[in-house]
Amino acid sequence: MAQHGIRPSRSLGAISLGTAFLVILTGCTSSKSSVGSAGSAITVGTTDQVTSLDPAGAWDAGSGTIESEVYATLLSVKNGATEVSPDLAAGIEPTGPKQYTVTLKKNLEFANGHALTSSDVKFSFDRTVRIADENGPSSLLYDLDSVAAPTPTTVVFTLKSAHDTLFPQVLSTAAGYVVDEQVFPADKILDDRSIVAAKPWNGPYGVRSYDKNSLVSFTANSAYGGGLGAARTKNVQLKYYTDASNLKLDVQQGTVDAVYRTLTTADLDDLSRKKDVKVHTGSGNGIRYIVFDFK
Repeated sequence: MAQHGIRPSRSLGAISLGTAFLVILTGCTSSKSSVGSAGSAITVGTTDQVTSLDPAGAWDAGSGTIESEVYATLLSVKNGATEVSPDLAAGIEPTGPKQYTVTLKKNLEFANGHALTSSDVKFSFDRTVRIADENGPSSLLYDLDSVAAPTPTTVVFTLKSAHDTLFPQVLSTAAGYVVDEQVFPADKILDDRSIVAAKPWNGPYGVRSYDKNSLVSFTANSAYGGGLGAARTKNVQLKYYTDASNLKLDVQQGTVDAVYRTLTTADLDDLSRKKDVKVHTGSGNGIRYIVFDFK
């Protein structure tokens, strides 16, 4: 399905919004908003809503937008690529018909200063499976039998079926976010305020301030040691709208720099005619359904 927008990468500094998210950039305006003393920020507008900042408890687009910036995975798919590549991992290899062994990069840590080791990785996967939240991504781990952490930098995944070549891709999904075992409880979802206060970030960005479904301010995470590279834009804001018409108005007035999910087709068509707004079109994985009720 065709999507409108541009796909910015984390290395460009703006919020990457994951591998499937697209934005509309204003071409000749700049945001009038800022994040206080930290300086001006790129502001992204969205009509999505956040369910939870706990990766075990949310698999929706709105939550994933934030999670993909503040949590990292062992492997990731870079924009424009189809194959996974190392992120927190230094490498992965099959070590048996039902086994993959991952080696972590050395000296990884969370933004709060806690060391990130194989124990955190094992904890993260075990936790997601154990909680099995109805809104979470545990279903993606259907073939995972067990996780072991024999050394601080070694993780061994044992699967239920042999020769599962899809599993490395699963490690790059929302089911593969690594969380801080010193912050998150093993058997329940942690509330958003507690997460933000604990600063358990290991992705390219951390959350600087958080007003749920209103405004989230991100700042580059200097502790990130993954393969996506350092953010080139220090500060980014995500502003939430309940009405797409208000979002469109802010685009026209230049108070947002980018739009991600979701303007109407009519709004996109209208904005494409504005000389100071650039609408980019590309492929995406979103699906819209037309349902006919013959009764």
